[in-house]
Amino acid sequence: MPSPDRPAAASSPALAQRPGTDPRHLAIALHHAQQIQAQKDTQTLILDRILELIELPSSPTADPATPAAADVAALKSALRPFQPADYDNLILERNIEGRCGYALCPREHRKEDPRVRFRIVWGAKGSGAGGRGREMDIVPREKLEMWCSSECAERAMYIRVQLAEEPVWERRADDRRGRQILLLEEGRAASNDHHRQRQPSASVKDVLGQLDNLNLATGSASDSADLALERGDVHPALHGGRVEVQIREKQVAAGSTRAPELRPEDRMGGAIEGYVPRDTQDQDQDMLDLL
Repeated sequence: MPSPDRPAAASSPALAQRPGTDPRHLAIALHHAQQIQAQKDTQTLILDRILELIELPSSPTADPATPAAADVAALKSALRPFQPADYDNLILERNIEGRCGYALCPREHRKEDPRVRFRIVWGAKGSGAGGRGREMDIVPREKLEMWCSSECAERAMYIRVQLAEEPVWERRADDRRGRQILLLEEGRAASNDHHRQRQPSASVKDVLGQLDNLNLATGSASDSADLALERGDVHPALHGGRVEVQIREKQVAAGSTRAPELRPEDRMGGAIEGYVPRDTQDQDQDMLDLL
């Protein structure tokens, strides 16, 4: 019987000595056996990591907002082979031990009334629609009992969304998901640094100043040459029939504005396809008499 540690290596010589054994079939069988063994080893490793993470943090008075550097390094290293389902198992195991589901929190998880199935949770002030009021959410009791507070729930879910969905034996070598995990506080600090490094947007005064400096006619010949060089049509034979066009703004001379006057053709303004109704004729005649 092959050894449980190396089943494929121990049984391969015996299989190779059997008459009628196809080497290709043997290679495929060995490949699948090694893959299954690798999956089992990975699952065993994940279970060991879960047992280690149950004991975090190292200090019973640790602050989950500012955890110890050693605990953070241990958490990130242990979560590399994890999938979201494995992370859910870690939360469940910590809850069974009476701890908060967030691995860097030393506090106990909430204990709600077992007779209540749902709870109404109110968000922060200004979290409602349009930034007014508070957001209301109906949460199952089991979800609330996973954590000690909503802050730890947010920290734990921030880590969960960074884990890779694929198992570790199917991931590509260049897949960085799960390798560079950030805590919620680290993500917020990086976002604030990015906003501070962004240059301020140009003011309206700067934009208007740039528009005043625009001139379409300046350097038109050189610009046309550069454009022709970019298009690849610098050959003289391609210039035939082309006309240099310069766009200028139309200059409108300011003059005095005259008041509108009644024109003779305006007297028939009430005509309908050349026919003037009788009432309209009388009204027009009365208007002319007044004038």
